[in-house]
Amino acid sequence: MPMPLHQSAAAASDFERLAVAKSCHFCICIQLTTTTSLIMTTAADHVPTYPSVDYASFSDDQLDAFHTSPDLRLFSNINCPYGQRALWTALEVNAPFQVVEVSLANQPDSYGEKFNRYGTVPYLLDNGFAVYESAIVAQYLDAKFNQGRLHRKDDVQAATLVQLVIAQFEARPWYQYLRTGDEKAKEQGIEILKELETIFTVNAKAYRDQGPYLLGAELSGAEINLFPFFYRLDVLLGHYRKLEFLADFPALRAAFDAAKARKTFQQTIRTPEYLIQQFAPHFNPTP
Repeated sequence: MPMPLHQSAAAASDFERLAVAKSCHFCICIQLTTTTSLIMTTAADHVPTYPSVDYASFSDDQLDAFHTSPDLRLFSNINCPYGQRALWTALEVNAPFQVVEVSLANQPDSYGEKFNRYGTVPYLLDNGFAVYESAIVAQYLDAKFNQGRLHRKDDVQAATLVQLVIAQFEARPWYQYLRTGDEKAKEQGIEILKELETIFTVNAKAYRDQGPYLLGAELSGAEINLFPFFYRLDVLLGHYRKLEFLADFPALRAAFDAAKARKTFQQTIRTPEYLIQQFAPHFNPTP
């Protein structure tokens, strides 16, 4: 029988998983060029509250059977922000899913051969139907199990605001600044946050007295798509660059804080201490 992932004795570090570019686009944002001296750590800081099984625990026959199974399986990795998008959505919409945790540092060849030919996570298999890419997986889950409410399927104006936020966000400058301390990259990142703040306060002004999220009191696909990255940037920039990530952006901060407090969000993250520890060999803190 496959072993539940949280029973494994050890798990690879964030950096190890991020170092494999084909497996998680997050590492492309960081633009890492080396994979030296990877730290191993236990997974004690994250015990899944949802069904989660290690990919490597399955036999080839069991993996082949997934394609004819009626079950919903989400292939993901707890360290990946793109994976968090899909997992967070699955929890929000109460989808009846099982996570298959895929190692990104030591990705089995069979994953690309049998399932995702792109070698990325997340990847969804629903009754034999394959869904690729995190934003598409999130939309699929929302549409199937939640009537598309996170993406405001029935409100075209609200839906355009959600899509505008998604279109205007880019994590790459912030990860460049985190890695190198490049002030130009920091300025680019700040301009992105300014635009997002404007969308919240100007384009979505009608919702501002209704609640902290883009569309007021209810979570939307805007938060689902952005905040897995915000969480990592908030922790790592604060520690390594002494930068309070959202200090000058109160609307974004209010929405982010509200999202972080959700039980579903808490179920999908590693602790700040874990993130800081795993990046320690690779970032030089600002004095």
